[in-house]
Amino acid sequence: MAKHITARLMVALFATAALAACGKQGGFESLPGTGNTSQGSSDDGNSGQSGTPAPTEPAPPSAYDKMDLNGYVGGGTYENEKVLGIDKANNALLLYLPLPGAFSSLYIDVPQVKGVQIKTVMDSQQKARVAVSIPLKLIVKDRVTTLPATKLPNGNNLPMMPSGELPSLGLGLNPNSDNKVYLYFGVNAVGMFIESSLFPAFLGLTYPLKNAAATRTLGYFTIVPKSGASNGGLFLSFILPNDLAKIIDDHLSGVIK
Repeated sequence: MAKHITARLMVALFATAALAACGKQGGFESLPGTGNTSQGSSDDGNSGQSGTPAPTEPAPPSAYDKMDLNGYVGGGTYENEKVLGIDKANNALLLYLPLPGAFSSLYIDVPQVKGVQIKTVMDSQQKARVAVSIPLKLIVKDRVTTLPATKLPNGNNLPMMPSGELPSLGLGLNPNSDNKVYLYFGVNAVGMFIESSLFPAFLGLTYPLKNAAATRTLGYFTIVPKSGASNGGLFLSFILPNDLAKIIDDHLSGVIK
C-alpha cells in the first residue's frame, strides 16, 4: 500500500513540473503585470518599431498662410484702429466697422451679393467686433458687375479709389438707425462707406491704412464731412497689392473649383 501511494505522489510531482515547463515555453500566458515584460520584444530587438511609419515633418506654411492683410489707421482719432483683416479659414476679407456703440451679436446675410455678410466676429483679444465679410473670390476672381455704378450718397467721387464710380451695394444696419453701410467693388479693390449723422460738416481727413509692421500701405481711411442734407461718415478704401492678389488667386485656384 505504501508503495502505491508513493508512486501516485511521484506522478503528481512529475505532472506539476511539466506544467511549469510549459508556462516558461509560452504554452500558457502569465497573469497581467507578472513576469519579465521585456520578453515581448521582437526577435531583432526593435520593440514597437515594426510596421510603424517614421514621423513626417509638418508642411511649411504657404505664402497664403503667411500673408498679412491686417490694416490699421495711420493717424487721427482712429489711429491704430484695426479696420481690415482676413478670415483665412473661410477665404474672406473682413472690413471692420468702427461705429460707436457695442454689438454683442449681429448677423445680416446679403442676398444681393452671394457670400457677403455683416456679422459679429472675435478679434485677437477675443473681443466682439462687427465686420463686413466679403469672399475673396469676389475681389480677385468673379468681381461684382451686376450692381449699379454709383458715387458717395452726397454725389462726390469715391475718395482714394482707382476710379470715381464703382458697382455698389447699400445696406442698413437696422431700420431705426441713421447708420448705413455702402459697399463698392472694383478690380482688386473694395470700398466701404459708413454713413452716420455723428460727423460734422467741417471735418474731412484722410489717413493711410498700414500693416502691423508699418511697411505696406493697404488702403486709406477717410473721414467724410457732412454736406448739406447728406450725412458724413467714414470711407475705407482697400486696394489689394498685385503681389498679394497673385497669392490669393493661386490659393483660390487650388481650393475653389
